Amino acid sequence: MEIDINVDMGESFGRYVLGNDEALMPWVSSANIATGFHAGDPLVMEQSIVWAKKYQVAVGAHVGLNDRQGFGRRQIDISPAELRSDVLYQLGAIQAFLKLHDMKLQHIKPHGILYRMVGEQERYIDTFLDTIEDYDKDLSIMLHTGCEALKRAEKRGLKTAPEILIDLGYDTDGNWILERVKQARSPREVAERALRAVAEHKIDTVDGNWIHVEGVTVCIHGDAPNAVATAAAVHQKLTEAGVQVKALR
Repeated sequence: MEIDINVDMGESFGRYVLGNDEALMPWVSSANIATGFHAGDPLVMEQSIVWAKKYQVAVGAHVGLNDRQGFGRRQIDISPAELRSDVLYQLGAIQAFLKLHDMKLQHIKPHGILYRMVGEQERYIDTFLDTIEDYDKDLSIMLHTGCEALKRAEKRGLKTAPEILIDLGYDTDGNWILERVKQARSPREVAERALRAVAEHKIDTVDGNWIHVEGVTVCIHGDAPNAVATAAAVHQKLTEAGVQVKALR
């Protein structure tokens, strides 16, 4: 068995530090680096890429809504045309730094409420997929298992990276539950959820049931207060069980 561990990072801004990004790097295989809209800034973006190269971690663009105050977790009624231009703008920003550091962009992952908008809302799904297809068909699209956007991406022949959000709650319908402010979870419990999701393809729900999940990557949120301890526990639990942790490609 093998699995990618991805983490959201690069979300500090100026003198305000959110998360311990370098300390997370040894425990993950892919980094979703904020591209300056919901969080991050140019200095933070480049430093995150430098650390990713140092620790041999693959890089993804963590694109979000232009909503720093709400940390990209508030619904904003943007048009499909705005979605396209905003995504392209953010991809261009991170690609500039990657080019200078001789690194390649592995994937794209929407952040916060944008993840829901492009993954599930009819108004945005095809525009998002059109944008990725026009920009770079080789990018893996990281969204949660079974969402409509991934189904359509697969039909188009685009690369997909279904993910399991092991440090968030799920409802019985398989929907992950958005936290406006990321809460700490027990690292041991998150690690156990990760192994069960990878080995048994199931995860617990907030109402005490179990649902089936499939994924090639598991997510840890870097803005959680105990993100480093959680990432270390997940990595250790998986490797001890014989699961190889590796990037998508």
